[in-house]
Amino acid sequence: MRDIVKSDQSQDEVKIINGEEVVVSRKKRRRNMSLYYVLIVIFVALAMIFLSFTYFFRIKTITVSGNTLYTTEQVIEQSGVNIDDNLFRTNTTTVENRISSAFPYFESVEVTRALASTIEITVVEATPAVSIKYNDNEFMVVSTKGRILETGLSSPKDGTAAVYGMTMTETNQGSDYEDEDSIKKTVLDEIISEREKLGLDKITTIGLSERTDIRIIYNDTIKIKLGSSQDIPFKLSYIKSVIDKVGEDYSGTLIYHNADSGVSAIPDTAAEEETEIEETTEATTEQEDLDDYVE
Repeated sequence: MRDIVKSDQSQDEVKIINGEEVVVSRKKRRRNMSLYYVLIVIFVALAMIFLSFTYFFRIKTITVSGNTLYTTEQVIEQSGVNIDDNLFRTNTTTVENRISSAFPYFESVEVTRALASTIEITVVEATPAVSIKYNDNEFMVVSTKGRILETGLSSPKDGTAAVYGMTMTETNQGSDYEDEDSIKKTVLDEIISEREKLGLDKITTIGLSERTDIRIIYNDTIKIKLGSSQDIPFKLSYIKSVIDKVGEDYSGTLIYHNADSGVSAIPDTAAEEETEIEETTEATTEQEDLDDYVE
């Protein structure tokens, strides 16, 4: 039989084991117990993490909102997400990139997790803005945000403005369009933005063959000469105020001069030499197509 004798020391305990006194530190015992509990907590945490990534949080529902051009089934299929996949092992950024690459008409894609078993896919569809001529006889459709939606069209897409005079360096669907002349791209971006902002949705043709002679056709009857590539937003705002005065059914040419001189409005009944848009002596294919629209 073993006898235990406690010492008077507050921090230590003396045990008589087999006739020998053994001093046991209470602090050491407490440290050992603390370490033991820490290990238990770590083990439980690791076990829960393992179970979360294997057995728990299985995907049971996949929702798609904002899409009208494609079916929900098409979007889910291209997402690569499947029922019973693990919710937290699903990389939402990867899923967003998959969907965006598969559907050019999706301007943006957001994938979120909704506890405890749902993946939510929210898309914003692009709005076609212009059809840019490229490769001599093809058109690409570009959205209001500059995303290439369609390529290889034989004619401008209905409801978009035809654009001539650009040299495209990016023609892949789903990418942002690029032109070898960055200034021309800036001008077109400004026209697209102001067209939407000012309500100039009846712009049907845009000619960018010459940066010093920007041309626009409005409602197929109003020929507009904006001049240089400078101050496009201000010029279009000025032109909009003139169109509001003369009416959208006006048939003639509007020539922007400057902020002081304003705009000249020349009806089609005026002398032909004042109303025609001059051709260059060595007209490009884009310029000839633009002339076909305005003559």
